[in-house]
Amino acid sequence: MTGRLGAWALPARTLLLSAVATVVLVAAIVVAYLAGGTQGALALGMGAMASLRPAISLRPLHSFALAAPTAMAGAVAVALRGQPLAAAFFVALCCLLVAPAGMLQDGLLAMVPTVVAVLVLVPGDFQPGRTAIWMLIGGALVVAVATRLPRTKPVAGVEERRAWRHAAVMAVSVGAVVYLVGLWDLPHGYWVALTLTVVLRPFDDQTMKKSTQRVLGTVAGALFALIAAVFLPVWALLVLLVLSTVLSAAYALKPDYTRQVLFMTPAVVLLGSAGHPLLIASERAIATLAGALLAAAIALGLATFENRRTAKG
Repeated sequence: MTGRLGAWALPARTLLLSAVATVVLVAAIVVAYLAGGTQGALALGMGAMASLRPAISLRPLHSFALAAPTAMAGAVAVALRGQPLAAAFFVALCCLLVAPAGMLQDGLLAMVPTVVAVLVLVPGDFQPGRTAIWMLIGGALVVAVATRLPRTKPVAGVEERRAWRHAAVMAVSVGAVVYLVGLWDLPHGYWVALTLTVVLRPFDDQTMKKSTQRVLGTVAGALFALIAAVFLPVWALLVLLVLSTVLSAAYALKPDYTRQVLFMTPAVVLLGSAGHPLLIASERAIATLAGALLAAAIALGLATFENRRTAKG
């Protein structure tokens, strides 16, 4: 039991640095909301989250260089609203582009599909140029803050075969969801795509136990965020968003990618609901649950296939 709890332990200095960085980010999101409304707050937050992993493990110039194309992808996603087939193809392309980045470092650009899937479907008035600017500001802010944080050892890359298989499965599943949601104009259907992109991972683990734990943990995080968004007041959601971001950043600094993703999930889901306090709870619950179950089924299927292939080898 002590060993299990010890794996969750975080140094006080790491928690302090993560808390300071999170306060800066939340303050920036508030300013973005006051200046640019929901579009500004959501775009800045998505840009910041997409840049977190590169910012703490790559050189500042390199991580900012990745923030720029991510902002461009967000602008294209907004421009493709109302075009279900083109939007689905673009989201699928972004899923595929995660594979080569993942071979260099696991999770390096894992947030990009989430960003484009949300921005192409989330309700609201969004403009490509402003979306790109706010995302770039969010990415630049994270890169600037990361220069004051200790460098983390880069996470090992995913095996080429596993990386491409995961990317292809995610491209087909998320692309199909984006197409159907856009075609049928499903209420809050973007939550299905959001949950899929957050939960699906290539699983560099070699055992079903660890893969199962990661899937169930991330699904639990998504459902916890959903329940919180439905029943908690705005101030409590803000506290939960801050705490989740602090812990995600702290585990990223440790580095512990599994727990980073686990605590990033509530932050992403809560941020993805920004500006929609009157969403119908039942519709959002069904969409999130559908995405979580579909992602879990796909992820566990991939893990089972990999374990059987390894056992035969």
